[in-house]
Amino acid sequence: MTAPLLQVQDLSVSFRSHQGPVTVLEKLSFTLDRGQSLGIVGESGSGKSMTALAIMGLLPPEATVTGSVRLQGEEITSMSERRLRPLRGDTMAMIFQDPLSSLNPYYTVGLQIAEAHQAHRGGSRRAAKAVAVEAMEAVHIRDARHRVDHYPHQFSGGMRQRIMIAMALACEPDLLIADEPTTALDVTVQAQVLDLIDEIQESIDAALIFITHDLAVVSQVSDHVIVLQKGTVRDSGPTREVFTRTTDPYTQRLLAATPRIDDPVPDLLTPEQVVLGAVRSTEDARPSDG
Repeated sequence: MTAPLLQVQDLSVSFRSHQGPVTVLEKLSFTLDRGQSLGIVGESGSGKSMTALAIMGLLPPEATVTGSVRLQGEEITSMSERRLRPLRGDTMAMIFQDPLSSLNPYYTVGLQIAEAHQAHRGGSRRAAKAVAVEAMEAVHIRDARHRVDHYPHQFSGGMRQRIMIAMALACEPDLLIADEPTTALDVTVQAQVLDLIDEIQESIDAALIFITHDLAVVSQVSDHVIVLQKGTVRDSGPTREVFTRTTDPYTQRLLAATPRIDDPVPDLLTPEQVVLGAVRSTEDARPSDG
């Protein structure tokens, strides 16, 4: 049988501290094949981004990683930086959650996309720039031939996120990791970015790991889901099954905290009620004469 594209077995991450080792991810296991999508969900500090960084080999030196991460059957947790570097951006790529800080403000977006392609595929600058234009067109940036020479600050937040997606897809990776790519985007732009990731994933038949704290987003983009709390797996399985039949109290609380369109809308206070409430609060706060 052919090995899965990505096989994670008992992956654990810990850091040294004055009080001893601190475990931030404990015995995470899953497999992922081409075309499949996995959502990793949980509150801040649950270990979502640590999972992505461990897979990409981007954890700092003080981190201790145990367990196994196999990409196309090859163990990468013990791989040297020299051997790992060619895989990043080519076989596996990552969309970071903050494009403004991830993009270099001193270089045009076209140069940054072209650099990723040249590093892995070689070729001339002119050919790499043509690839950058094609990548920008693939993520639906209008007038890409002109805008390829623009700088990050000349794009909106949603467009910068599209640029990050174009960079990640320049070499058509087998594995795509999206680390909260819709954070800080309004719901309209968020929907566009989600549709775009789905479209691109299908076009290159990549495996997708989508990291988010938003269960509504996971329900749209993921076939399977893993729920993390404090680095420990609380729930996992097909997305629909986990969201409709879960018996885990933590997952149930996350689902209950998700706003629903059919929730009753609370009555809003009139301006007069707001002013009256403020006056009463002021009077209550005054010291009594006694």
